[in-house]
Amino acid sequence: MKTMFRVTSVCALALMAGMPSAVADVAVWRDVDTKMTLSYDDTWKAVSNQNAGDVLTISAPNTAAHGLYNFAGCKVNVSDDGRFKIFPHRNSGAIQRVAYSKNYWDRYFGLYDDVVVHEGTDNNGLGDGFASMASYSFTTAKGAKVRKRGLGFVSHYRNKVYLVECSAEESVYHEWHNAFLNVVKSVDFHDGTNFAITGYYRDFLKDKTLKVRGPHLFDDTYY
Repeated sequence: MKTMFRVTSVCALALMAGMPSAVADVAVWRDVDTKMTLSYDDTWKAVSNQNAGDVLTISAPNTAAHGLYNFAGCKVNVSDDGRFKIFPHRNSGAIQRVAYSKNYWDRYFGLYDDVVVHEGTDNNGLGDGFASMASYSFTTAKGAKVRKRGLGFVSHYRNKVYLVECSAEESVYHEWHNAFLNVVKSVDFHDGTNFAITGYYRDFLKDKTLKVRGPHLFDDTYY
């Protein structure tokens, strides 16, 4: 199940400066089952999900400023993965780098045709979890054939796998990149069990990690 409601946000800085307030409406989506939430511009709309595990698919207004279709939007996919139940939360970073890195994206890209990977990194964040990030171009395999560019984040958190993917027609992707990042940054898991300061990330306030970049995507080494 999922719920959505609208929130009106006011720019506090403008109010403090005595300037007219900047008001923007956003829709806030909540998955009742997992308690996950995210927000997006309320001019976007929820549409039908396409793949198993998809819990939300949202589409931006489809006509770009130059009159072409942009096919911009995002989706959220949630699945179960209980393989790491016995590991403490301090191992979350290692679990991400081992199980949800290049190997995950290699499988995921099977949904698309002619995939080109532009960038892939580990140790990112999605909600309260460690996440792998990939930037890629692809051709849609379902419906109308569209060449698109996408940005995806995947995180394994408390035995759930959360994927947020946003994409647009390749030639206009740059117009939507910041909006996509805003959707990703709005993700919150809301399970009420995070540590006060560092959440379930490694205790980065105490440790010092040396990162050695490898020759290929996802080949970095950590000491």
